[in-house]
Amino acid sequence: MTKTEKAAEISVRIYRSLLLFFKKYYWIFFTLACLVLAFFCFRCLDVSYVDSWDEARHGVNAYEMIQNGDYIRHTYNYQTDDWNLKPSISYWGIVLGFRLFGYSVTGLRFISAFSYLLTGIACALFAKKYSKEASILVLGFFCANERPLSAHLARAGDADALYMLFFTLAMLAMLRVRENHKRVYACGFLFSLAFLTKSWHAGMIAAVGGLYLLGTGELFRLKLKEWGGFLLSVFLPLLLWFGWRFTKDGFFFLRQMVEVDLLARTGSSNFEGHEFPFSFYYDMVFGAEGFIYRWLMLICLAGLAAGLVWLWKTRSWKQARESGTLQDVFGYLLWFLIPFLGFSLIRTKLIWYCYPCTVPLIMGAAVFLGKALNIPFHMEREKMEAVCLNRGTYKETAGGKIAGVKLAASLAIWILAAGCAAGTGYYMWNSYLHVIREAHGDPFQLFIQESVERDAEYAGVKAYICVPGEDPEKIGNWDQNVLFMAEISGDFHCTDGGAEAFLKENEPAVLYIDAAHYEEYSRELAGTQVICENESYLLLGKE
Repeated sequence: MTKTEKAAEISVRIYRSLLLFFKKYYWIFFTLACLVLAFFCFRCLDVSYVDSWDEARHGVNAYEMIQNGDYIRHTYNYQTDDWNLKPSISYWGIVLGFRLFGYSVTGLRFISAFSYLLTGIACALFAKKYSKEASILVLGFFCANERPLSAHLARAGDADALYMLFFTLAMLAMLRVRENHKRVYACGFLFSLAFLTKSWHAGMIAAVGGLYLLGTGELFRLKLKEWGGFLLSVFLPLLLWFGWRFTKDGFFFLRQMVEVDLLARTGSSNFEGHEFPFSFYYDMVFGAEGFIYRWLMLICLAGLAAGLVWLWKTRSWKQARESGTLQDVFGYLLWFLIPFLGFSLIRTKLIWYCYPCTVPLIMGAAVFLGKALNIPFHMEREKMEAVCLNRGTYKETAGGKIAGVKLAASLAIWILAAGCAAGTGYYMWNSYLHVIREAHGDPFQLFIQESVERDAEYAGVKAYICVPGEDPEKIGNWDQNVLFMAEISGDFHCTDGGAEAFLKENEPAVLYIDAAHYEEYSRELAGTQVICENESYLLLGKE
């Protein structure tokens, strides 16, 4: 045996041993990877900075649902809320979080973090059918998925993580409709849940699913009974919700959903100031430096190109179609392209609209890499000879050429495996630094939490504020995030008007004020009680 043959044999043997060890103890590795993803979801989840827009608004809506005993109509500051025009499921998720963890930031965000964890686990289990390596890579990529982890999804108390869970489960069920047509019932039911969570965004599920069933021909193979079950799974939850909502305000909410949430936000006008060019999502997410998505796209493109070359050379198109491989590729492409292009065409653009597109990108890259990690050493000796012998000539050199090919392949696979581990680890570390290590609280929100208990003497009274907020010119008005903190901390009924309105108040009330304004109003506030104070803020009360 030559040195080349010996080196190739040792390299192959070590790699195969490691691969077999991983496959044998796959469930241990899977469990550890799930725990790491859970760490990314829940670590420092209770950092007290609450975003002032959707997160705080959803928190107030859910909190007041409990206080009002009305779980279908949502209010903001105890007035009917016509700004957050979403159905009820996301609010119910936050209500559940409050029931489990009390009125806290953890309760606000728990269902989102848990939904993201479930999404990752579901995708990893689904990817296991391609390879166990792909399954673990999926979990690693979910940890490296920095954008959804850092902003408005996995660790935020709004509707998007729950919506992405339903979207993803619907797509996974869609990819298996060929095996069992009854899975269209799951697709329909998950579509309705997604609609009841994020409203018209669920239309992307219908577009992807419809085109997939049409393109694969499964649409024409559904029986009449299956069509009936599908339509029932779609419309029954929607009708039950609408009937309940109709008892509160008739067609008003549904009309607002159509006129504002659908037409105004997807129309040509720059509604709410969120109009951006077509390339917005690519520039901000998929093509941006510092994120893993550009590499995932390159892996997917390379995998698609390699797969097409293989199918062309081996003439195995029929086999790929019969095995469902082509249908899967078609489904993943639709899953990525339809939402990406659809939301890019809509004038109103927000960064989190494209988050569901990260899931098929993660799945595709993991599947291609998983197959690549398994291919080189599954080749039979006869196939290696066919590569080396140039149509059967020079057989006397076959051993050396096979050894050389094996050595080169072993080096390539070691480089690929090391690159997968190092690259995924690098982006996971970046995600950890930016999402967890840099998580920070807001001093004023922390003070509100620490200043009062829900069973304290002043809990439940009117609350005024005299602290600079998002608009410094509107001192005396409650921003959404501090209003949320005041409600969950002291069950306060927040009222605008600032120190002047507080001083005129004839009923028991409290005032949050910063040190600078307290000094300005020191004479007028001399008769009030200092309930809590620190270097920057005071909570004052009056009988």
